[in-house]
Amino acid sequence: MVKIKEIDSIKSDKLDMKTIINKIKEILNSGYQEEAIVVKDNNVIKKHEIYWALKYLGTKFIAVSNEEENVKVSLDFLGFYDEVSDPGIRVYNNTIELIERDRPTPLVKLNGIINDKKIGIWAKLEWYNPFSLSIKDRTAWYIIYNNLDKLSDKEKIFEATSANTGIAIAAISSILGKKTRVFMPETSPDYASKLLKIYGSDVVREGNTTNELIEKVKIYAEKENAFVPNQFSNIFNLLVHLRYTAKEIDYQTIYGKLKLNGIFASMGTGGHIAGLTFYFHNKNKAVKIFGIQPEENGTIPGIKKQDFKNWWNINDSPDDIYSVSLEESIDVLITTARTNGILPGISGGAVLAGLKKAYNNGDLDEGDYVCIIPDNGIKYLDEIYNERVL
Repeated sequence: MVKIKEIDSIKSDKLDMKTIINKIKEILNSGYQEEAIVVKDNNVIKKHEIYWALKYLGTKFIAVSNEEENVKVSLDFLGFYDEVSDPGIRVYNNTIELIERDRPTPLVKLNGIINDKKIGIWAKLEWYNPFSLSIKDRTAWYIIYNNLDKLSDKEKIFEATSANTGIAIAAISSILGKKTRVFMPETSPDYASKLLKIYGSDVVREGNTTNELIEKVKIYAEKENAFVPNQFSNIFNLLVHLRYTAKEIDYQTIYGKLKLNGIFASMGTGGHIAGLTFYFHNKNKAVKIFGIQPEENGTIPGIKKQDFKNWWNINDSPDDIYSVSLEESIDVLITTARTNGILPGISGGAVLAGLKKAYNNGDLDEGDYVCIIPDNGIKYLDEIYNERVL
């Protein structure tokens, strides 16, 4: 006999992540749980892959039975959107709940970016995350949350970062009573070092890119028994955006009655755009994903070109890529400030510049487009002023 139970009341042995990813893809494509998991005393004994797929998709409920049975229970019925719906009065017992429960981040319509009333431009404001005031809070929290067992015998967390992820890790680590050492390239903004030190983190600055620091972090961590989140290849970097960022956009655009045609996102580690790509290419193929990268020989803080060979091991990639310059990015973020009263960070400016380029190329159909704004421009005032004489 099939019953619907809260998924948190059920326990299951771990599975390899590739099996889970394949099952997530299958469930997103169908929109249903099509087999009951077999349980005994609230422990899964068969269909572990379904349990973990639904767990990482964030459903509140799961269909269970004491024997193998076919079912057809929709994701909606299983509470798929519950964790990203209206948070209500927003009173929380501790600061970790700000990242766990204060969902979704705002989605706001922007004016003045392009002159076409048939195209709606919507900004997903990720600076509403509490610790680094950026989208990287999601990554830092989810990697740490899903590795608490590995952290139990470690006092330190080491990570390579350009800024925001390290700040988020330092903040969360301070709550958990862990020490952090953050390795940043010399090119990272000065505010990051100051903020990290306020959080109690050790800061090491050397090299020109985070790529130069990744192996060094691993060597130091092994010597000092430290945990390394390694945002650059940790699958939870993708899964957090699959479970939350993408689902929030899906929920907000459905209930906001938008005609969602596409999502524009910058590419740094690639985690959030990979999560968006995986989610929408399987759940709603009508939504196109557009990646933003720096132009040839150009640099933009926080974003870089991607190697799509074995990209996050999802056998997928964005539908199109647009290259923009630092100057274009800053021009459009200043336009946004002067027409909408909010100042995106430079990578957010790059995303809006990419959308503008797509529009000028004639690549956008009538409808709505979401732009992921990773953080706020107040962090980059010196860079903005140095690039543009205002």
